[in-house]
Amino acid sequence: MNHSVRQGRVYPLAPRFQADEVLSLTALEQAARIADGTLTSRELVDRYLDRIQRFDGELNACITVLASAARREAERADKLRAQGRIIGPFHGVPTAIKDHHLVRMTRTRLGSRAFDWLFTPMDDPFVATLRAAGFVVIAKTAMSELGILPIVETELQPPTRNPWNTTRTAGGSSGGAGAAIAAGLVPIAPGSDGAGSVRIPSSLHGLVGLKPTRGLVADPSNKIDTYGLASNGPMARSIDDAAALLDVMCVRDRGDHLFRSRLPVRPLRIGLVLDPPVGELDPRIAARVELAAQRLRDAGHSVERRAGPQGTLDDFLPVYQRFVSRIPVLAPKRLGEFARWFWQSGRSVPESLADSLMRRFEQSGREAMEGIDVMLSPTIGVPAFEALQFAHLGPEALFRAAAPLGAFTAIANVTGQPALTVPFGLVDDMPVGVQLIGEHGADAQLFALARTLEA
Repeated sequence: MNHSVRQGRVYPLAPRFQADEVLSLTALEQAARIADGTLTSRELVDRYLDRIQRFDGELNACITVLASAARREAERADKLRAQGRIIGPFHGVPTAIKDHHLVRMTRTRLGSRAFDWLFTPMDDPFVATLRAAGFVVIAKTAMSELGILPIVETELQPPTRNPWNTTRTAGGSSGGAGAAIAAGLVPIAPGSDGAGSVRIPSSLHGLVGLKPTRGLVADPSNKIDTYGLASNGPMARSIDDAAALLDVMCVRDRGDHLFRSRLPVRPLRIGLVLDPPVGELDPRIAARVELAAQRLRDAGHSVERRAGPQGTLDDFLPVYQRFVSRIPVLAPKRLGEFARWFWQSGRSVPESLADSLMRRFEQSGREAMEGIDVMLSPTIGVPAFEALQFAHLGPEALFRAAAPLGAFTAIANVTGQPALTVPFGLVDDMPVGVQLIGEHGADAQLFALARTLEA
């Protein structure tokens, strides 16, 4: 029996949540074992459900657990495998879905009591695509209300906590997915990213996380997100897993990101950005990014210090509010205080103002990339905040206090460029990520360049 799968570096689970050999495997390695018959999907699903029951009470990563449905799906996957049928590259592997996607026979709440009514008998197209790749959905993951904040602290349940240090935030808005992967509650999961919502929790949990090029992954919510700020993206413990999940997401044109991520990278011109548009950069994190820059120089790339894209939080806020205000909330009185303020404020932002600010940001992003192929920066410039640190603040003060988590990430959402975070060491025993922003369509190149940082 040969269940070997070529893998690069595999990033560890959080120290307190170490697992046995099977659960420490990557998702692709688990799929290989299911395919060669040395592991069953039902066994794997049961192991992960046991860990959710054991650990999620202190993490609050999952908002809904689909134990019975997942076991049925796993048994079906095993029957198909026994018949010689393997459905997709992740046949029989468990995953979890962020709670703004429709998953059959569940509620979809977007982190809010305002959506308690939203029950669906069917999957949305994105979830159907993941099932077609072989995934077994075992849970829905917690998210910030309407996906706005980079922390997950809602009225639905206690705050989502970081398994590397449970006094700290898990980040957001895909914080539940990040915590679930880092604690070994699932091996891999998708997130979505409108201002850093994949990259922020990935960085805080020591994961690989990508916001893809705008339009690469089909988005059925584009009538709401007319600016194209948000995109679904992969979150994983290895570059191979993340690239393979991206290939699954790209249903129209897979692009072979996994294959191309393993090809040699030509010498690139890299711009090093260390000046945050919001807040301060922690010198210990700056030192990690400088070390990453030197690693890239040693690999033959040209790295030079550059000014970052110009823009302020006050410029970005109306654009983001206008985007969020398009979410159809039928019961705004049931929104939490912060989400209600943000959503209602966006309804008063003139479309012409938001459009002009978007064009200004896009121009700033293009100017910042002139003469370079890739931008290197911290993913997050500050250490993880304590959970509930800002719970006493009013809505606008809360937004401004949490904004430094997204200081380096939001620009790629405005410009539509691909942006990847990859783990690069620890500060105070907490993971630190470095961010690579590439040219449109260069998603595979970012994965390949990130492998240099693993050397």
